[in-house]
Amino acid sequence: MKARNVATLLLVTISFQVLAGIVAQLETSPSPAPEPAPEGQSPMPPPLLPAIFVFGDGALDVGNNNDLPEGDEMGDAPRATRPYYGIDSPNSQPTGRFSNGYNIAHDSATIPTTMQRFTGVNYASANAGLRQSTNAQMTISLSNQVKNFAATRSQLEALLGGREPLNNLLSVSLFLIGVGTMDLLPCCNFYLTFPLKDNKTEVQRLIELYESTLATLHGMGARKFGVINVGLLGRLPSVQMSRRSGDPSIDRRATEFNAKLDLLLSTLTAKLNGFRYSFADFYGFTNATFANPAGFGFLNTKYACCTDPCSPDLYVAPCDNRSEYWFWDNWYTTEKASKLAAAAFCSGNAFAMPVNIKGLAARDREL
Repeated sequence: MKARNVATLLLVTISFQVLAGIVAQLETSPSPAPEPAPEGQSPMPPPLLPAIFVFGDGALDVGNNNDLPEGDEMGDAPRATRPYYGIDSPNSQPTGRFSNGYNIAHDSATIPTTMQRFTGVNYASANAGLRQSTNAQMTISLSNQVKNFAATRSQLEALLGGREPLNNLLSVSLFLIGVGTMDLLPCCNFYLTFPLKDNKTEVQRLIELYESTLATLHGMGARKFGVINVGLLGRLPSVQMSRRSGDPSIDRRATEFNAKLDLLLSTLTAKLNGFRYSFADFYGFTNATFANPAGFGFLNTKYACCTDPCSPDLYVAPCDNRSEYWFWDNWYTTEKASKLAAAAFCSGNAFAMPVNIKGLAARDREL
């Protein structure tokens, strides 16, 4: 099995500049690798406010899968490069986001209004999982995303002039993570057909991988984590149209995973020095929305606005009332759903614990 670690990922380049509050403009823009400061010159100072580093799957991917090679054994990586993706973006052009417009990664980066000078890097990859085997060879797994962050970290150390300013930057930065959905869906794990004899449940193994990832990032300097749990998997149009439609075990796995993830985060505050987190409850937010769609401005929370493959090649145009749909395609949400979720996680109190992401980001610097 060949693991994907995309050396051409252009996100490892950082340039500090005023971004007018939109980190997404930097997320996929190519630029040369930073050089160490010449002798006799002071290194460039770090941003006055936190950076944002994003890891996860297609709900957070801003176009990284566009750079993956084609034609591997298991097929091509999913890419949001064709119309109608991005139909509500500027110029109605596909941006690589699996949405009609922006997604949670973009909105989570732009909602904190106090961040006027910051930058960020997005490593998320559509269909990625905690396991290397999840959608193997068609994505950038979470472990490889962390390897890409390690490359970023090395370049930042040179750019900032040493370990101390690097640690100062990372300790006040936000690490946003949303992963696990693809690991829990039976359709996405082609290599898990053999018996495992350690008496652990599937969810226990995934949580152990999550813990290892968080500990690794903490060891590299991360202190503030915004962690998004998995949503109502059984309500995904892709699941509803499959032979697993109506299977209650899918959402049972999701609730078990979310409960253990919540407990893990609480436990890590005592185990890892300076570890702080905001637990973004996407499952709870989705459940509340589906219980009262009209109260959130939705008329349809069952079907996709744009039927897969969500392309003019299918000769079926997407729905006209996109702002009234929760699902954009068979897997991912519309821009409106993403914006509402991001607002709830960043500024609300009902679906982000023990603090919201904005509150987490605003906390005093901790090393």
